[in-house]
Amino acid sequence: MNKVFFALGVSVLSPLALAKPVIATSVKPVSMIVAAIAGDKAEIQQIVSSTASPHDFAMRPSDLKKIINADTVVWVGESLEGFLEKPLENAGKEKSSIEWLALEGMKLHNFAQEHDDHEPHAGEHHDEHAAHAGEHHDEHAAHAGEHHDDHEGHDHTGIDPHVWLSPDNALVLAKAVTVRLASLDSANAAYYQGNLAAFEKGLSAKDAEIRQALNKVNTVPYIVFHDGYSYFEQHYGLQNAGEITVSPERKPGAKKVAEIRREIEEHKVQCVFSEPQFSPAIVTTLLEGSNVKTASLDPLGGEVKMGSNAYFAFLDNLSGQFLSCLR
Repeated sequence: MNKVFFALGVSVLSPLALAKPVIATSVKPVSMIVAAIAGDKAEIQQIVSSTASPHDFAMRPSDLKKIINADTVVWVGESLEGFLEKPLENAGKEKSSIEWLALEGMKLHNFAQEHDDHEPHAGEHHDEHAAHAGEHHDEHAAHAGEHHDDHEGHDHTGIDPHVWLSPDNALVLAKAVTVRLASLDSANAAYYQGNLAAFEKGLSAKDAEIRQALNKVNTVPYIVFHDGYSYFEQHYGLQNAGEITVSPERKPGAKKVAEIRREIEEHKVQCVFSEPQFSPAIVTTLLEGSNVKTASLDPLGGEVKMGSNAYFAFLDNLSGQFLSCLR
């Protein structure tokens, strides 16, 4: 009889004992880096679908449930995902979340500085991050308010939030996720540390490989669909000659189109890139009657298969997309 009760007790308790940490992620690039560390020991619940854009995303009840049920939420930050700020606060998950933009060691770019001289905003490590983070949160709380008022997406005036396009910043997040997972699941701490070591080694090799390939086209001027690639461009020394729109949900007017056409001629632009998350019609219109090439850049890796090597595949795909049009 005791054996029967013992067996029943084990069958009831084992699901709890074997329960994996649940990590809610905001966008696919975040999921890629979390997956590299989590492997098969944690469950990842992504909020913004792989075919959607965070620029115009609207939360659904099922998305709120992911936040509520998560052990940790990993997101980029208010300037990209303003729609997450209130739900995180309401669910009591704001303080326990990992906000990528606010992590110590991040190298951040400033939109205004990029527009002035195409140089990164100091790129400083956040040794004095407490002060900076406070300014960041205050600034983007205001931007988030503007977002909710006019529904025009995130404001391209402060920190550029497209941080996943920098391999250096990807490693910062990987380290933070490793610490958090080891805290949530101490029994598998060595497993997560091993995955971090493998990620760091693989990232270094992939970075060198991509740099060598892109060095062959780093003097070729091009125009991107929206102003969101500076981390990748500056890391690899690419020659961005401009963008069609500063924010992808805002269509350029006739004046902007004429300006871009002048830039194409002036800078001898070889390629104008579109994005799969948005209609390429404006690019087609822009290039009517010209011999300029066009291709699609996917900044979110929508077609990348999830897995421990997904982030490396994402970097491969993005660099390949640049190469396909610039060679």
